Amino acid sequence: MRSLGVSERRVRLERDSWILMQALDPHVMPQRIREKNAGFDDPETTRLYLACDQSVDWDPHDPRLDRLIDDLDAWEIEHQRDDNRAGYLKLVSSRISEASPAWQRIVDTLAHRAKQRRRAGHDT
Repeated sequence: MRSLGVSERRVRLERDSWILMQALDPHVMPQRIREKNAGFDDPETTRLYLACDQSVDWDPHDPRLDRLIDDLDAWEIEHQRDDNRAGYLKLVSSRISEASPAWQRIVDTLAHRAKQRRRAGHDT
């Protein structure tokens, strides 16, 4: 992550989350590590990851967040996640959003959109 230019703060937050996940569910960690590393082989995933890292210090009303939220939402739809992985991502996101009002807005908006999609899917 450091070689990609990820901030030291993000590295620490994720490290702490990985330690907690290892304690909670150690048998899935080797797969999660492979998935994490493989994700950095995708230029769009890497671009979004770095944009998220940079957005931590933005004002929660910064108009750049709207575009980032749209991009993240599109990425989520394209890369449909399984429920087990979603739990890990929720943990990491919650740790980061605790440190960033901008990220709290991102997490809340994405959760709302996902809920709307699930609701729309059940209505059909």
